Amino acid sequence: MRQLVFDLGFHRGEDTAYYLAMGYAVVAVDASAALVAEGRERFAEALASGQLTLLQAAVVSDAQRCEQPQVAFYPHAERSEWGTVDPRWVERNSRLHGLPHAEPVWVEAVSLPQLVQRFGCPEHLKIDIEGLDSAVLADLALLPEQPRSVSWETGKDSLGQVWRQHSQLARLGYSRFRVMQQARQPERPPARLPDGSPWQFPAGSSGPLPLHSRQSWHGLAWVKGQYLLLFGLYRLFGPGSAWGHARRSSRHWLSWLPRWCDRHLALPGWYDSHAWHR
Repeated sequence: MRQLVFDLGFHRGEDTAYYLAMGYAVVAVDASAALVAEGRERFAEALASGQLTLLQAAVVSDAQRCEQPQVAFYPHAERSEWGTVDPRWVERNSRLHGLPHAEPVWVEAVSLPQLVQRFGCPEHLKIDIEGLDSAVLADLALLPEQPRSVSWETGKDSLGQVWRQHSQLARLGYSRFRVMQQARQPERPPARLPDGSPWQFPAGSSGPLPLHSRQSWHGLAWVKGQYLLLFGLYRLFGPGSAWGHARRSSRHWLSWLPRWCDRHLALPGWYDSHAWHR
């Protein structure tokens, strides 16, 4: 029997493709009808064999799902990965990036406990759902057992929230953590599949499964210190900083240096956390 992975935030299947190649059974969820339709065409063979289950739904907290069987989803025409059900992210993306979302559409809501009840507890849980990662992490406490490993996008808005996410998992028995720079995944050496063939992670992917990553594990205090440093760098170089405003400027003399640095230097970007259950 194949081990199970949940891919919450399927997008274009950047991570699902890797999980399938590693031999896992995958339950993938995305709120975008267009992305799910693309995924059903791309992964038709895995769907037909039953190795993949692909659902169009928005993942929310279990409490919200009980109150709202359907939720408003805000797609994004230019940045499909920014689709969200969180109005705060809609406002943030418009304010910080000047890229407004499209009008909302109503989609079915699902929760992590509901998915576990239907499909079983996954070996690995990947969360990247633009604004509601914390809600799903909190619902881990509702499960009769926890996944061995969890990865999630931590965000740049609140250091306190990131610390609370890690502390919540530590109370559930997750004792080892690490911080992963996601923006440069395509530049890293390929991973190895079970048959020995190389796997190069595309842009937008979460990277190797925690079990197969070579990066070191650390305790809770170390990871909190790393995020303290990162949030200091976000203030200097993040989207809301003077550097970020210069990067988006239409004046070439003002924007060329920030854009050059973004291409050539490892400035703070998209970060995930990994957690491992003891």
